[in-house]
Amino acid sequence: MATGAWHNITLVGLGSQGQAWAQNLRDSGHQVRCYLRPDSPSWSRAEALAFEASRELNTLLQESRLLLLLIPDHQHADFLKENQRNIPKDTVIIYAHGASMVEHGLDQTYPQWTHLLLAPKAIASELRSAYQQGAGLGAVYSADKVTTEKREFFKKELLHLAKNLGITAGPYEVTFEQETRADLLSEQTLLCGLLPYAAKSCFDTLVKNDIPSELAYLEAWHEVKLIANAMIELGPSEFFNLISPHALIGARFASKELFDKGYQETIEKLRQDIWSGAFFEEVRKLSINEERKDLQREWRESQLQKTFEKLKSGLNPTPKKS
Repeated sequence: MATGAWHNITLVGLGSQGQAWAQNLRDSGHQVRCYLRPDSPSWSRAEALAFEASRELNTLLQESRLLLLLIPDHQHADFLKENQRNIPKDTVIIYAHGASMVEHGLDQTYPQWTHLLLAPKAIASELRSAYQQGAGLGAVYSADKVTTEKREFFKKELLHLAKNLGITAGPYEVTFEQETRADLLSEQTLLCGLLPYAAKSCFDTLVKNDIPSELAYLEAWHEVKLIANAMIELGPSEFFNLISPHALIGARFASKELFDKGYQETIEKLRQDIWSGAFFEEVRKLSINEERKDLQREWRESQLQKTFEKLKSGLNPTPKKS
């Protein structure tokens, strides 16, 4: 059953992340209700999952003063501006990432609300499956925007909520700024800006040099998961004890060539843009939807994607029913 003071919860948005939070918290004994826009595509999802949904935010918050803001980060500022009259002044708002707080200074714009952070370090599907399987989940939290006399209370409640969400490692205390900076830099320099592009570069090089696309796919894309699993399970030291002599020596040679002074300078430039806020300024100049469409079109037309489509049924079979 749910522990702590926050039994009744109002959740904004029922996308992938919102769905995972809602299901985990409901399974832990919380009463979760959802606020959805009249034109939201998530109405059918809410019905299918048997979640109470409403377009009347003020009505939902009369019983529950806890609001989980789980729509995309770039929509937070507009949502709060449009709905500030419908959110009572003593409402607690929890963010799953700190980016909108850092970019817009929401705690300064809306001091009538309590702004907290609870950030699981997992994508939505992993958040749900790990909860169901009892697997490990890490997270961070922050109450640094709260006055000192109330901070300990909110820390305690965040820890209760994190446990009911399925967090097993932490949550560890940070600031909104620290979580935002770490999240953005890791995405740009490793998780989203490096891994898929490095895998594609390796795949393309192999195919251009007479390696069958199926073999290139297995080596350059599919094995990323296997290597990542070994890294997580074994840790850095034992991982390098596991890999073959050729992999070990090859990694030593390649790392010295790839991670040269120019690479480190690029990493530092990216870091400076995030720390200074220049990254947010660049994002505001772009259309997120158009950027996503262009990127998907680019990847959809690649030979790597076509090979994925060819092999996915064999590499990702539907689990057999017991």
